[in-house]
Amino acid sequence: MRERIQNIGLSIRKISEKAGKQDEIVRFDIGQPSFDTPEHVKEAAKKGLENKQGYSPMLGLEELREEIAKEESSKKGLEIDSEEVMVTTGGMGALYSVFSARLETDDKAVFDDPCWGPYKMISEVSENKWTQVQYWDQDRNLRPEAKKEIKEADLLVVNTPGNPTGYVLTEGQAREIAEFADRHDTFLVSDEVYHRLIYDKEHYSPAAYSNNYCIIGSTSKNHAMTGWRAGWVVDKPENIEQYAKVSRASTACPPRISQYAAIEALRNDSHVGEMSEAYRERRDLLVERMEGLGWDFVAPEGAIYAFPEVGEDSWDFCMKMIEEGVAMVPGEPMGPESDQNVRICFGSTTKEEINKAFDILEDELQ
Repeated sequence: MRERIQNIGLSIRKISEKAGKQDEIVRFDIGQPSFDTPEHVKEAAKKGLENKQGYSPMLGLEELREEIAKEESSKKGLEIDSEEVMVTTGGMGALYSVFSARLETDDKAVFDDPCWGPYKMISEVSENKWTQVQYWDQDRNLRPEAKKEIKEADLLVVNTPGNPTGYVLTEGQAREIAEFADRHDTFLVSDEVYHRLIYDKEHYSPAAYSNNYCIIGSTSKNHAMTGWRAGWVVDKPENIEQYAKVSRASTACPPRISQYAAIEALRNDSHVGEMSEAYRERRDLLVERMEGLGWDFVAPEGAIYAFPEVGEDSWDFCMKMIEEGVAMVPGEPMGPESDQNVRICFGSTTKEEINKAFDILEDELQ
């Protein structure tokens, strides 16, 4: 086996396997919505089965590509055509296609600290170089250390709203990091899979301020469709052609039934607002309960995660709390500066479960 594959750690899997053996436990570790896929989306998938089945076009159904182009064009400053869209097997399929097509072994990607772990995993599988650096200072300015790494990198990933922190870029931040990357010919990967889940701010796409970018999107979190694996990448048609080669070699084409569902989800999306409001209420409750414990944290502005500092080793803390009935994800695998942080997914739980978990935490910690 390849050494780089053997060295990849599956931290969330280790936590989820241990949590799954507990009879009574609150699952903050699972990064997916508690909501089921909306019924009208399921019905659209069923109706789609009346069509002749088989391989879909390699770039995805044209009808879905058009809907995705509309979705992305609704963001301020972007005008996207369907020829600039490739449908993928989830957002991860989009990321894998971009990394594999763009990065040679000696090329380097740069990620925020902390970041979503699979960015690093995809780099390890693809055998490109990578580094992590904290992008922003407390005043929301791009840090000198980040500028140095971005300048030297071939590819930059920006995730807004962010996993694991729920951090949302301001317009000034989106513009600053995009323009800086452009000046130094660093390709911008704008991961915006949570762009519909923002609570106190407005979404600004860094791609709107860049001439050298792609956008990663997905129905997974915004539409409660994690298992459907319907994602996409937006880029120039000549670049889409190259990504398609990777997609062809890995999954051949995205599944038809998921695309029928995604078309309906994007066309009739009132469910997004309803779910987002429920997440906002959970976020507010979570903030209140974390304050009660005296944890150091930044209130999530979007997505479905919080990333508090708990004051001790994140692995030890998480493994101990699983035994008491609360499952969280250690922050250490998400970045070298996060060894005392934990990721809490409030999107996967109810308000009642949040209260239950924090009652347990208060008993154990106070």
